[in-house]
Amino acid sequence: MQIDDRIKQAQRKGAGLYVLGALATAIVIISVLSWLFLVRGFVLIIGPSDATNIASVTKVSGMALVSDNKVYTLGGAVEVSVRADTFEENRVIITAESPSNIEVTLQPSPAILKATLSVPGETSWYLNNELIFVGNTLYYAIPARNYELVAQNPYFQPWQILIDAQRAQTIPLTVEFEPVRGNLSLNTVPTGAEIFLDGQSIGLSPLSIELIGGEYEVTTKLGGYQDIQDTLQLSFTRAQLERNYRLIPEQATISFSASPAGGVLLINNIEKSLNADSLKVYSLDANTRHRIVYSKPGYFSYDSAMTFAPGETRTLKIALKPELGKVSVSSNVIAQVSINGQSRGATPFSADLAAKETQVTLEKPGYRAVTRSFTPSSKNSTNLNIPLLTEFDARRQEGRPLFANQMGIHLLRFNGDAYEMGSAPNEEGRRRNEHQLNVDFSRSFWVSQHEITQAQYAAFNGQSSNSKLPQTDISWDDAARFTNWLSEQEGLPVFYRIVANRVVGFDANSRGYRLPTEAEWEWLAKKVKRPRSTIYVWGNQTRIPSNSGNFADESSKANQLIFLEDYDDKQMGVAPVGSFTADRAGLYDLAGNVSEWVHDFYTTALPDDSKVHIDYLGAARGTQHVVKGANYSSGRLRELRAAFREVGETPKPTIGFRIARYDQ
Repeated sequence: MQIDDRIKQAQRKGAGLYVLGALATAIVIISVLSWLFLVRGFVLIIGPSDATNIASVTKVSGMALVSDNKVYTLGGAVEVSVRADTFEENRVIITAESPSNIEVTLQPSPAILKATLSVPGETSWYLNNELIFVGNTLYYAIPARNYELVAQNPYFQPWQILIDAQRAQTIPLTVEFEPVRGNLSLNTVPTGAEIFLDGQSIGLSPLSIELIGGEYEVTTKLGGYQDIQDTLQLSFTRAQLERNYRLIPEQATISFSASPAGGVLLINNIEKSLNADSLKVYSLDANTRHRIVYSKPGYFSYDSAMTFAPGETRTLKIALKPELGKVSVSSNVIAQVSINGQSRGATPFSADLAAKETQVTLEKPGYRAVTRSFTPSSKNSTNLNIPLLTEFDARRQEGRPLFANQMGIHLLRFNGDAYEMGSAPNEEGRRRNEHQLNVDFSRSFWVSQHEITQAQYAAFNGQSSNSKLPQTDISWDDAARFTNWLSEQEGLPVFYRIVANRVVGFDANSRGYRLPTEAEWEWLAKKVKRPRSTIYVWGNQTRIPSNSGNFADESSKANQLIFLEDYDDKQMGVAPVGSFTADRAGLYDLAGNVSEWVHDFYTTALPDDSKVHIDYLGAARGTQHVVKGANYSSGRLRELRAAFREVGETPKPTIGFRIARYDQ
């Protein structure tokens, strides 16, 4: 019975071992099948050919098995290193997206040039005529091939060598420079000075000595003269040196004091400072004649010539005596007299005054005060006859507008010169109506700095306004009527003949206010204060300078189909007059803001170009008028040119005007 139980127990144990063995075998089979299913192989094709057989591949990171040039991965990125003797390492990242065959190219290791030089100066290294380094310690990598290497040092002859560079080769360079040999010539005035070269005496001047390339310290010594020290460089490019030294005598020490203080001290016609509270000390050449002058307006000058011994110390005290001159002042009316701002009585006036720049002012109620500057002299009497004018006559004599100024209209006076109106046939953006015409000016003229504002125009209509925006939306006739009204306020003869609010003619000889002629407007835009005409108000450059004017720009592109790029005037529409920088003539908004009516009739007929037109007023007749200048809606560069002209028929929100008049 026990034997049977043991047999059954053994059978059960054997069956368990069999089950365990079968299970282990299944696991191994499943693992191998899983590996074969998941593993992926890659082949590295390594070049160039002379690196293929000597290259080695090693794993850097990731799950992979590397065998020769094959890499087996089990998911995830793998980085491998590919190396070969005399080639640079190349690391490759292999991912699931990588191709099965991966080409890997190794770069040859460069050759290294090495040199350490113990020479003065900086050495320049040239490889195949190209500068690669400046210095005396060279460490430079180059690809393997043939080269010509040249070393240049300022103090030596150039050195060169042919190099056959191999991969990974270190090439030590032994440079054997040949010194530059040259000549140094030294002269002094006066001659006979002892010359020291780097502290060693080499003889008396003049002398000539042979030297090798290098830097040298030169010192000259001669009794009674100051030493001169200089640094010279004898180099490959400057092998022949010449120096001519003018020796400076030893110095004397002079102390100056002067009264009254505040004058001008000249030593040999050179101004020197002079402290009023203490002595001022200067060093002057000994054994040399010096001229010393001290002067102050209102005093007789001190003027003396002196010579000083080497090493001499001298104190010079100067005291000036007052100088007075007789002065008399008269006028056409009895007026109060002020001398340098202090009241001194009435005309006729006479007094002894200090011989210095003096200002006399005559004043009388109702008359323009007049100030004159003069300098009295003890040698001659000064007689001044100063006529006074009433304020009205004074302003007329100066040509200054009266009522216009009260309205805030400021005008500038110009003397035009000859120039060519219109544009050249090759000017970019030119239009056919920009006829070329030679014009000149015989009469000076005044032009308002700004375009007429809404506030100024409102005064003409009997209204009130504070707006500084330019007046627009008016006809050419309305602008002409405004100029006639302004002339009447100042007692000037009117320029335009107007019937029923329409201009029917004009008086070309009138000094009354008018619209600028096209010739004047274009001269102001492209010729005033310039040696030759320019294309734009600011010059010839197509890039618009900042703050030049109000145009259709970057800030207007939301409302403008066409605008000027790379320019932003911060204005989307019309701007108050004077918002931008004045041009070189002192005029505002000539380049933009609003276009402007000018005097001339517009016609398509060709002008007479066979002569020079003096004080040109345009065509003799017409029904339309010329409009000049760009405006806030101008988005093309060609519209900003000085020669650009438009025809005007009706009022527009983009057209305003400025005023002008002849001086005489």
